[in-house]
Amino acid sequence: MRTMVTKLLLAAAVALAIAALMGPVEAQTMTVETIPPELDESGRTAGERVDEVVLIIRILAGVLLAGTAAFWWHTRPGRAALLDNPSTPMPDEEATTGEA
Repeated sequence: MRTMVTKLLLAAAVALAIAALMGPVEAQTMTVETIPPELDESGRTAGERVDEVVLIIRILAGVLLAGTAAFWWHTRPGRAALLDNPSTPMPDEEATTGEA
């Protein structure tokens, strides 16, 4: 236990030493404010671009929903009656008791 505490203290000391030796981070302070144009190079307004993005997101959601439904359909249990009635004996090839 003592070696674990020592290792954690050593790691904390190294991290603090590295942080102390680093200089201050300089960031750009000058900003240039630009006004976006009414129309982009394709002739679309900002509202039209947003509508296009929303449409793409809706299409992707539909594809994801269809894929989820297809996955569920192909992986659903085939014998629901056996799952509903646990007292029904299962065939040997489907038994999962681990007996050989």
